[in-house]
Amino acid sequence: MDLRDFCFPVSERKVAVDDFASDEICWSDENTYLQNGYKSIVRDDKNEVISIVKDSYQIVRNETLINELLQFLAVSGEEFKIDESHSFVQNNRMRLMITFPNLTLHDSESDINLSLFLHNSYDMSEGVRFSFGAIRAICANGMIFGEILGRYYSKHTSGFSLEDFSQKLDEAKAHFPEIQQRIRMLQNMSANEELIEGVSNKISKRLADQILDEFEVNQMSQWQLLNRVTNYISHDVDKPHRARHQRSVSKLFGI
Repeated sequence: MDLRDFCFPVSERKVAVDDFASDEICWSDENTYLQNGYKSIVRDDKNEVISIVKDSYQIVRNETLINELLQFLAVSGEEFKIDESHSFVQNNRMRLMITFPNLTLHDSESDINLSLFLHNSYDMSEGVRFSFGAIRAICANGMIFGEILGRYYSKHTSGFSLEDFSQKLDEAKAHFPEIQQRIRMLQNMSANEELIEGVSNKISKRLADQILDEFEVNQMSQWQLLNRVTNYISHDVDKPHRARHQRSVSKLFGI
């Protein structure tokens, strides 16, 4: 995967009000009618305005963030790979997936590798964020272990640091027995109407209806239901929208 796509140059430019159309905001340095309290974030290689943000916003560049993360991973002692299956980059935000081939959970059918999801944005839609999850080898279903492992978050107005990443990775590995136990519990528990209703309300009503057409609810385990839902998210939902649904699944199934 070519990480250069993630590392395009960005800069801050002054914001001004157009003298001939005062309701329009532009980033021309030649205009002297400054709009106090705001600045623009511009993609320099294409000369494209990404966003208008408050002066308190501090740019955390994708390149800086990714390089720092890869440096931590390089000395972590863990084998890792950059995984494009759930990674994407747009002008305004990005998500990078890292998979750890040797940190493996299991269900009755497949290995499940620990993964890391790293987020950033240039439009204040979210701050620096990383969360731990997994990818199921048999079907490339991605999931987040947000309820068990939690998430790291840093606002762009307060700067960021990944200094505690090594500790977070160690904590994730230490929770493997708990996660494995939770997988076994979900395999042994029958799905129910409450979970189907949660899928309908939080993920997709159409998906919930399809599941009800395919299966008798009480003849399906909660783990089977979870994998049916994560398969839909991983293969039918556009990459920029997957994280929100994966967080919903994490809460719904307690993983």
